[in-house]
Amino acid sequence: MADQDSEFLTHAAEVAFDLGLDRFRVTKLTLRSRAIEFTEFSGPSEPPVYFEGEPPATGREARRTYDWQPAADAPAWMNMAWLLDDLAAWIDQMAEDRITLIGIEAPEPHECDVLVLDGDSRYRVRIALAGRRDVLDFPGMYLREMFAEGRYRTYLLEDQPVVDLRGIL
Repeated sequence: MADQDSEFLTHAAEVAFDLGLDRFRVTKLTLRSRAIEFTEFSGPSEPPVYFEGEPPATGREARRTYDWQPAADAPAWMNMAWLLDDLAAWIDQMAEDRITLIGIEAPEPHECDVLVLDGDSRYRVRIALAGRRDVLDFPGMYLREMFAEGRYRTYLLEDQPVVDLRGIL
């Protein structure tokens, strides 16, 4: 099942990137139903801003073969595409540790909640997509290690199953 989830997330990342260029952003993604929702944002589309410079080619194939990581000040839609792409790379390893990605909710453009099932416990992992100080660096690996090691407890909001990683990840 994780392989299919990985394929879906990879495809969702590609679509999120392409539609982000056209002023659309992901507002919800559900792995079980393979559903993804977008909304159009107002104003001009923000161009991509890359951490290590623009890829030598454009399109999906270029992003598959080139490390296209967004810069810290990249548009939120680009960080969302990067998050989805990196989660796709780590979803199998997360499953090995009984950490299940359920989906993503992003009602606001500047942040999202990654919905995670750790064993039998559900959590929302809040991640900043805009106004970042640092690049969004290997979020899938970070989430896997954080939950596997139990470090998520440090970032739990009081009386809520929300792991607040804004400013951390």
